[in-house]
Amino acid sequence: MAKQNNDTEALEYCMDMIGGKWKPIILYHINKGTNRFNKLFSEIQGINRQMLSKQLKSLERTGILDRTLYGEIPPRVEYTLTPLGKSLLPVVKAMTGWGQKQIAETVAIPEVKKIKEVLEVKKVPKIQELLEVKETPEVPQNQQLPLF
Repeated sequence: MAKQNNDTEALEYCMDMIGGKWKPIILYHINKGTNRFNKLFSEIQGINRQMLSKQLKSLERTGILDRTLYGEIPPRVEYTLTPLGKSLLPVVKAMTGWGQKQIAETVAIPEVKKIKEVLEVKKVPKIQELLEVKETPEVPQNQQLPLF
């Protein structure tokens, strides 16, 4: 079995803290100022309520988020980033920037091909070629033509 070095252990620790599909997205939205459960649920496409609740609890357990319950009717819960959570923002921003760059490059490549196709000048027949009547071959009257 291969021995892990400190870099690998550090990466595994980071992935345990914010790994998965939803945690970085949740951190991104909470940093933008969205800190209520229903607002997060409406802004994060594709997540269900159970998964959002599970991920928020996990981020709270690891000390990345603070959960504040207000004694109001109806009850109000807000999530905020802890100092540890704020220290992860450069990682989330780097991931966002990298993703934006990759999306821009993959979108740009087909767009360039489409533009080249549109700009490509195709041979336009001359008016004389269009007006020119070509002779049609004569078919004998009593000879049957094949159907196919």
